[in-house]
Amino acid sequence: MGRRKTAVFWELILIFCASGGFGADFGVVVKTEPEYGSGSENFTLTGSVNPWVSALFSPAFNLYVSAGAYAEYTEQSLPFSREGFPLLIELERLELNWRPVPTVSFQLGRQQYGDPAGLIMAGLFDGLHGSWGFERLRFSLGALYTGLLYKKTANIAMTAHDLESYAAGTDYRDMTSYFASKRILVPVMVEFSDLSPRSSLALSVIAQFDMNRSDIEDDEAPLHSQYLEIQYLIEPREPLHITFAASAGLVEYGKPQMGFAAMVGADYEPPQAVKDLLSFQMRWSSGRMDSFFAPFFPVSNIAVGEIFTPRLTGLMQLKAAYSIRPHTNFSAEAGAGYFIRTDLETLQDANLDPALDSRFLGGELYCSLIWAPQSTLRLTAGGGAFFPGLGGAFASDTGIRWKASLGLMVSL
Repeated sequence: MGRRKTAVFWELILIFCASGGFGADFGVVVKTEPEYGSGSENFTLTGSVNPWVSALFSPAFNLYVSAGAYAEYTEQSLPFSREGFPLLIELERLELNWRPVPTVSFQLGRQQYGDPAGLIMAGLFDGLHGSWGFERLRFSLGALYTGLLYKKTANIAMTAHDLESYAAGTDYRDMTSYFASKRILVPVMVEFSDLSPRSSLALSVIAQFDMNRSDIEDDEAPLHSQYLEIQYLIEPREPLHITFAASAGLVEYGKPQMGFAAMVGADYEPPQAVKDLLSFQMRWSSGRMDSFFAPFFPVSNIAVGEIFTPRLTGLMQLKAAYSIRPHTNFSAEAGAGYFIRTDLETLQDANLDPALDSRFLGGELYCSLIWAPQSTLRLTAGGGAFFPGLGGAFASDTGIRWKASLGLMVSL
């Protein structure tokens, strides 16, 4: 009887696949990137192998799975030492998508998520997320968790305990050193994609709950937070796109504190045969003003800049970039940025001079090239430098920070 049931089961599977309801694709991406720059570890070589599988069970169901094996070598690395193992294994995405009707969709598993303006959270999260479309708006709701992710993939450093865990090495004999800070997030968003013929509006509310109490031995208080964000996009003329975004964050860390962040951006695509883009962006986050109005703390450790990469807390960044694609297989980008701190205590850097009260940090220049002669092969080159001498906050003997890298990616 058991064999008969098994045979019937497999017969149904074969009928389903033969009927055209199933299709699958798979591949592997191999990448390597040598990097050389200023700092204690001048040379870094990273390599990764990323297999992936995409399966379509029916027009309404599809599954995407990807994983990665990563290795890194630096001049200071000690392979197979007690401080860590040189190979990192990670499940990247495990996402099941269900679209019962064209206006409704659900994503279950490990998935990419971020707030519309990129001021609060961005990256991989585990959980469930659904969206419902109506005539002129779309409503979405999610329940996400970070505690099963690799800590440097989740990239969360909101408390002293988070920072200590993030900076510590990974020891596979103690898996608590692998996983990220345990936090539950509930994002809710209403999006008006056709607010007017040339504009759209998105309103987001995100609640974050700290679940790390069992891992903390001292008296550090849990950090819960709530965020409200608004993003407005307008297209005054067809080649010009302007974005305005603002966010307010209420952090409960012993006592409540309020922080703010904002972003203004403009993209201009000249109407010509060569594909190019000129963009400008300003990102700002509050610093400490008093015991209630405090620095803005996003959930994800969102970095700004290409060479100088502090997180978006107590900081303002001005950025301009130009990208061009003169050929289908070739593209290039060049940009410049300038950094200003919004208070004198939030930003931490070993080269900052505490005797200086200047808010101006300095500027950076960077460029990158991408050549993809085939769809399965991509070569990249990039580099840049940060100049602390263009500001007045770093010690006078602080040198220029620079970085140069090459990359090779092969898709099979």
